[in-house]
Amino acid sequence: MKSLPRWSSLMLILRREVRDQIRDRRTLFMIFVLPILLYPLLMIGMLQVLSAMEQKPRVVVVVGAEHLPESPPLLDPSGTHFSPTLFGSASEASLMVVELQPESSFWSDPPAAEQAIRHGLASAVMIIPPDLPEQLKREAEISIPIRFNSVDEPSQITHFRLKEMLARWKQHIVAARLERDKKEQGYSEPIDVKALDVATADEKGGSVWARLFPFLLVIMSLTGAYYPAIDICAGEKERGTMETLLISPASRLEIVLGKYFTVMLVSIAMTILNLLSMGLTGVQMASQFQGFPGAVGRRASTVLAAPTLQSAFWMLVLLVPLSAFFSAVSLALAVLARSVKEGQYYLTPMYITCMPLVLLTLSPDIELNLFFSILPVTGVALLLRALIMGNYDTAARYFLPVLIPTLVYAAVALRWAADQFQREDVLFREAERFSLAAWLKHLIRDREPKPTGAQAILCFTIILSASWFLMLYLARSESITGLGSVAAGQLVILLPPLIMAVMLTKSPLQTLRIAWPQTRYLLLAVGLVVALNPIVSELRLLVEWLFPISQKLRETLASLTSEGPGLIGTLGVLALLPAVCEEFAFRGYILSGLEQKRRVRSAIFLSALMFGFLHVLLSLFQQLFNATLLGVVLGLLAMRSKSILPGILFHFLNNAWAVSLPRLARMKEFEPVFGRVFRSPAEGLYHESFLVVSVIASSALIYYLWQIRFENRIRSSEVGTPEPAA
Repeated sequence: MKSLPRWSSLMLILRREVRDQIRDRRTLFMIFVLPILLYPLLMIGMLQVLSAMEQKPRVVVVVGAEHLPESPPLLDPSGTHFSPTLFGSASEASLMVVELQPESSFWSDPPAAEQAIRHGLASAVMIIPPDLPEQLKREAEISIPIRFNSVDEPSQITHFRLKEMLARWKQHIVAARLERDKKEQGYSEPIDVKALDVATADEKGGSVWARLFPFLLVIMSLTGAYYPAIDICAGEKERGTMETLLISPASRLEIVLGKYFTVMLVSIAMTILNLLSMGLTGVQMASQFQGFPGAVGRRASTVLAAPTLQSAFWMLVLLVPLSAFFSAVSLALAVLARSVKEGQYYLTPMYITCMPLVLLTLSPDIELNLFFSILPVTGVALLLRALIMGNYDTAARYFLPVLIPTLVYAAVALRWAADQFQREDVLFREAERFSLAAWLKHLIRDREPKPTGAQAILCFTIILSASWFLMLYLARSESITGLGSVAAGQLVILLPPLIMAVMLTKSPLQTLRIAWPQTRYLLLAVGLVVALNPIVSELRLLVEWLFPISQKLRETLASLTSEGPGLIGTLGVLALLPAVCEEFAFRGYILSGLEQKRRVRSAIFLSALMFGFLHVLLSLFQQLFNATLLGVVLGLLAMRSKSILPGILFHFLNNAWAVSLPRLARMKEFEPVFGRVFRSPAEGLYHESFLVVSVIASSALIYYLWQIRFENRIRSSEVGTPEPAA
């Protein structure tokens, strides 16, 4: 039994790594200096640009001002500005300087006026028609042309302001007419739509922060974790200090944990300082925008207002699991890298992977649910958005479903980093030149009896990619549909492991576990199908309740089992073919590769997880849980029996029962039997007594299957071959 890490050694490693980080001037600059300087400089630049665009008065040429009515006035008494009553404030009116021109000037000529606007002599030109007084008396529709340049943003802003000002002037004219005719306001405007916004100013600002801060939190925590991890792992390899650390009294696990907490500490510190600097900068910008006139200034000051203390608290709370996850992944990749340069190459795939996960949160249609809660990064970002916006009912319901998977992912990544630290070929490998011809010769000449873990993962990747492209082709094809598409997909799953087993291994039969097993394993396969079926049916019902399936999709799935070449043909395509193809792929080639240099339970769990993800791609997300659970049982059955046949038998019987049950439930001759066994025959749901028996029988059979390892160890010791550790 491995001893637990010593706290004194772990703290010693932690202090060493933190001290090294503090001594590095580049790290200090990135963590402490850059956040303090960056955002204020950005604020100054933005304020200068906005002040140059917003606060500078714009010239508006008014041609034919002598035709304007005295009441309601369009211009102020001096004739240099528009009437302040047509704006929200006097400061808004001051942003447009009026220049009066007679009709005889060149401003009345359209080509000349256009050239003058292009040369910046005016931002806009307003033409007052000569017959304006007569049109007002006749209450006719009046057209006032405004020339502007939409390519020039200041000219476009001036045009928008003129339209708002003329709309208010029109309202004054209508009000004067109603007063003259002794009419109520509802005569000209029978319907008045009033927008009553229930959101407070803090809530409006919080809505913006709720979309911005999750994105920033992910990017900053990722960046803050990755660069220190590269420095203290790949950097130590280049500096030659890794050997000195390894010969210290600290164990490998203590070293990994010390480095991990260092990276996590730097990630949290860097993220907090960045967010703090950004928040203070936003507050300063909000105060600057309060002096801006109009709705733009009010909106900007509201948006840039400081987040509430509750928002800041939840950001700090969720920063811890997010940094824990990114620190573990970054440390694992940093240990794998040969050099700092190679480690930096790994950052781009991480960004590419994380960006879609966090960009989902920017869509208002994406809401936190159980599916998104188990997604790494996305769940934390959506939970933070819900907390900032005050949706505490939703946040409370999904807090643990978000937190627990994130910590589990972090633990898995940390375990991966610890495993990498145990391998000398990873810690001390040097940069090497790659030759495709030499690499191919090496694969053929130096083949091992079984595939490596990398080859198993490559096989799974090829299966996923080939299945994806096949699905794209089948979606456009009209010749292959229904059961034919299922058969084509299974053949795509079978071909990669068969080809790779022949080309890359010395013993394809051993790799694919093609051997006749003991009879008890075949009986165990049959017994496990019968024992597990009630539990699997209840789990399927629970999953579909948590993640509902649309009615249209249900009808599509039902058509696969009800229509086709009869029950025998349907069983062949939906039961026998997947049993053969998927077992050779996952319990044959992939499991054989994963069990190299790994414990039995780790290899079984990884292959089962891959098996579940394949079903997500090919059919439904809801099948992830059932497929993973059955994948664990199938993997254990394959490892203990050393044969693929029990797994094929189990897989076939399980699928065959699922395919046959809906048809059998519709037959009247089976109604008496099904009524005593099932509480819902159509859905395959058993009575409670059968569930109890199922739990007991399944536990006993799986325990018996797991205990067989002791018998195998005794037999292996007799022949001198050690049994893999469980």
